[in-house]
Amino acid sequence: MTSPTRRARRAPGPAEPVAGLVAALLAAACQAQPPEIPAPLPSAEARALSRFRLSDAQETTSPLDIVAADSHERVVEQPPHDADDELTFEEVLRSVEAQFPLVLAALEEVEIAAGQLLAAHGDFDSRVRADADLALEGFYENERMKLMLEQPTTLWGATFFGGYKLGTGDFAVWDGDLKTRTDGELSAGFRLPLLAGRRIDERRLRVWQARLAQAQADPLVLRKRLEATRKAARAYWKWVAAGQKLTIAQRLLALAENRQEALRTAVDEGELPGLALIDNQRLIVERQSILVRSQRGLERSAIELSLYWRDELGRPLLPDPDQLPAELPNPRDPAQMLSDEDVVLAQLQRPEVRELELELERLRLDLEQAENTLLPKLDVGLAGSQDLGDQVTTPDDKGPFELEAAVRFEVPLQRRAARGKSRTIAAKANKLERELQFVRDRIVADVQDASSALRQTWLRIGQVRENARLAGTLEQAERIQLQAGESDLLRVNLREQQTAAAASMLVDVLAEHFQALADYRASLGLPYDEVVAGEPTGGAPEAPGDPEPR
Repeated sequence: MTSPTRRARRAPGPAEPVAGLVAALLAAACQAQPPEIPAPLPSAEARALSRFRLSDAQETTSPLDIVAADSHERVVEQPPHDADDELTFEEVLRSVEAQFPLVLAALEEVEIAAGQLLAAHGDFDSRVRADADLALEGFYENERMKLMLEQPTTLWGATFFGGYKLGTGDFAVWDGDLKTRTDGELSAGFRLPLLAGRRIDERRLRVWQARLAQAQADPLVLRKRLEATRKAARAYWKWVAAGQKLTIAQRLLALAENRQEALRTAVDEGELPGLALIDNQRLIVERQSILVRSQRGLERSAIELSLYWRDELGRPLLPDPDQLPAELPNPRDPAQMLSDEDVVLAQLQRPEVRELELELERLRLDLEQAENTLLPKLDVGLAGSQDLGDQVTTPDDKGPFELEAAVRFEVPLQRRAARGKSRTIAAKANKLERELQFVRDRIVADVQDASSALRQTWLRIGQVRENARLAGTLEQAERIQLQAGESDLLRVNLREQQTAAAASMLVDVLAEHFQALADYRASLGLPYDEVVAGEPTGGAPEAPGDPEPR
């Protein structure tokens, strides 16, 4: 529910005296001055993800209160505002997680990897081969049929096979092996590599690499999510800041417009020269131009934000000015969020490390395969067969059970292809190790830089608040001197512009602080949904194990 204070701020009546506003601003500034930042808390609680919420309470920061009018003037009226209609930061990030096209596109990588894994398992599909031959006319008339079933396995690269053969009719003496008993011949056997191809071969390599590709899809998705939420945070706070600056421009214009009638009366009565009225009119035109530029800034930032805020169908939603937050959240002390353990957390969480680790595992498999091909090819096989049915030859050479063993040896003498491939892959692995070392160093630097930005923007908030308070005090003093005839409109105008500039600077530094908070969270590799849940995040997922024994 909107508080009476917020309603009063959103739909003001006659403006309060600037002195009262400055006093309120001074009190708020004193309460929000950043204290000396203590050492980060090393406890496990300090690492809880809930520490990344925007603010501790409902307190908010309102740079708009700085730009007001004296007791004889009115600031620009604001339309009624319902806090329930405000577009929150969490809504935008939820939209990114659920509907942002690049995140959804990255999720398709999971399906692509699953398809590639399924295709790699296709190398182990059972294979059936059937042949039929009929010699219809000629000296030898016969019928031959053969059916074979072959099953490759991941068990030491062994391949099992079995079959059925039927040969009837007349055969030449040298084709006697084609003839079978009346019910055909059953056979079964296996082939097994003893050296090259035993621990690893091309078929198993493709399956293992496909599993690695499936594991690599997860850090890829996380990287896209982190990039999208980081950019969405920048777009959101830029939009909020543009809305605040537009209101500042509106109030600055209202100050000049509201005193135009009073100046006209003073000129008519001879108290001021006519140039004062012309100067104030010039000031109105100048501030109208500033207002138009501020409106353009809000529209541009709203269009940029629409890329990240989407409806259920994934279509961009253009935020309305009425959805702007009434005030900026009150920032939290970074000491409540930063931790010495965050560097370790980042190296565990950041997807770049996981991607390179999995790529190193892929190269390790490639290297193992290349080194395996350096071995001679020594395969053994065993096959047995048995004819069924009635005797068809004399003597009965088809009746006994037959068992055959085979040995095959092959080796390239120079083996340059295998040696060259091993050398190439080893160099690639060394290169990737160095790249991984740099990525780890880069992650440490990212965390340190994001931490520095968060601390420095927190310190600047207090300084900029004080600057705005002093600018408001000087503006009020200049008004008093003007009423006493000791100042002029030019000086008042300069003070008003200085106050507005100070308020805009406060808006900028607050937006920069919340952007720095989003950057810090992203530097740790923490996705948005885990931050909202406030659940501790585990380390990197385990490396995919071998799908089968090697």
